[in-house]
Amino acid sequence: MLASLLATIEQGLGPSLTSAGNIAFLIGLMVLAYVILAPLIGIAVEWQADRIGMEREWIMHCDACRKTTIVSGSECEHCGQQLGIPWTVRLQHYFGHGSEPHWLRVVRWLYMLIGITGFALVTLAALGFTSAWSPQTNVEKLFVGLSMLTWGGLGWLLGRVLGIGTGGPVARVRDAVFSMALIALLLITTALATAARPVEEIVVAQVRIDGQVAQLGSKATALAGYQLGFEYLYVEHAFAGFRHVTPLAIIGTQRIDLPLDGRRDDVAAFLWKHANDLGERGLAVRKRTDQFAVTESGIYEIVLRGHEISIRQFAAPE
Repeated sequence: MLASLLATIEQGLGPSLTSAGNIAFLIGLMVLAYVILAPLIGIAVEWQADRIGMEREWIMHCDACRKTTIVSGSECEHCGQQLGIPWTVRLQHYFGHGSEPHWLRVVRWLYMLIGITGFALVTLAALGFTSAWSPQTNVEKLFVGLSMLTWGGLGWLLGRVLGIGTGGPVARVRDAVFSMALIALLLITTALATAARPVEEIVVAQVRIDGQVAQLGSKATALAGYQLGFEYLYVEHAFAGFRHVTPLAIIGTQRIDLPLDGRRDDVAAFLWKHANDLGERGLAVRKRTDQFAVTESGIYEIVLRGHEISIRQFAAPE
């Protein structure tokens, strides 16, 4: 129903939605590039400054000697009088980027590099797994762009929440609250982008029916009452909204396994072997068999459309 609604919206808005989709997609890519590259550039600049011994320091005006002093402790560097700096300010000064110890600076750089690398890898994996690089409709491109924009903002906020020397506890709590709001928005835009993608139709197998005999490749099986069975592995995670169908075999009076590549066959065997354990963790793994009436001879195609299995006559008997 949601997919039909989005298709209707795309037809109604027409060219204006094309422009909006392109702009949102481009902005999303730019935000992702900024979130990944800006911290790397910052680390490079700090490293170059560190090599030549350049430091950023706090300065203040001493009321006793009327001179400007670099804040390196609680006393003025000129007259030795107490500057009267509150302990909270001294603590922030110690852990700030300007006068942080060299060892802490190196740790912060390494920590940032690990975080940036992890964010970049997750981003590339998500774009590749969901085929977001190549949206097929304008509505999908719009919501993919919004998803990338939201994901980039989430990465930036998480960097502030989990970073070293990026703010006090109040600022981190504030950014954490904003992060949770962005997570909710990301789930919504991702769901809409998925719903807007046209459902791919895959021909799983072509079966030749001759009377009550079904033939798949060089193998054949008799049919009982013109009923052709199709067995598949159905995997579902209700909470995550994940569903996947793996075709397994056609069923008559005998079973004919479908040819699967080695990796898919190994994955299906692993899932079925550990179905009970996975079920306890919320991942339902079931084998199902759908029955189709094939009363006329000819060539039939078994079609997987999304997560639905159907059959259609491809060619009449010769």
